[in-house]
Amino acid sequence: MSGVGPKEQLVSLKKSLTRSLDESGEQRVLDCQSACSSVLHWISYIRGSELSGNCDNLVDALQGGAIETAGCIAMGLVRPALFSLRSQIDLAVAWLFYKDHPVEWESVVRTGEGFLLKRDVFEHFSKYRNQFSPRLELLDKHKNRKLSDPYRVLSAHIHGQSSLVVPKFRKLHELIYPASRCDEAVKLQAEVAEYISDIFLAYFGDKWASLPSEVIASVQLRVPADKLPALFS
Repeated sequence: MSGVGPKEQLVSLKKSLTRSLDESGEQRVLDCQSACSSVLHWISYIRGSELSGNCDNLVDALQGGAIETAGCIAMGLVRPALFSLRSQIDLAVAWLFYKDHPVEWESVVRTGEGFLLKRDVFEHFSKYRNQFSPRLELLDKHKNRKLSDPYRVLSAHIHGQSSLVVPKFRKLHELIYPASRCDEAVKLQAEVAEYISDIFLAYFGDKWASLPSEVIASVQLRVPADKLPALFS
């Protein structure tokens, strides 16, 4: 770290953190809640209709990840928020797979090994759930989000895949990002939420009559009417 002592740096960090919370914290939490509303609707639906008694804690963790993201952004801690954003995708995808694979989930819990990530789960769904990939491709073609797969961008930050995404902090107060970067993080939450919602819809599309009305209404605004039968069949 820089030549400034830890006490002085902590004082500066506290001031920056307090300023971020006092000036924009409440609004950022509200914005994050709005940005991830589709995921919250899905969580409500899943708890009411799709829990299997196996790995249900992953659904709770998905909600926890959204709360963690909002809290980090409210404080101005954008880099930790990126980790939470990617975890939302991992948790959603993991729940979809392990809810029907209790033996594999028990092994993961017992050994800490064998946890399948997104690519592996998608390969499984492509092989064993015929409509998953076509539905996801259709939703991606008519997406609102800018990023086709926000998971890739988030992974680049987490793994430090270029000089543009590695941490460059020299003092503790620099952990608190400026307002413009916090606003970008909120927008990324919206991208992640739509992506997760599309994954769920690709999986549960044949149950469209019982799915969250807010999700269905949003998709109907995105996808041309003549394409909807392919999505909900």
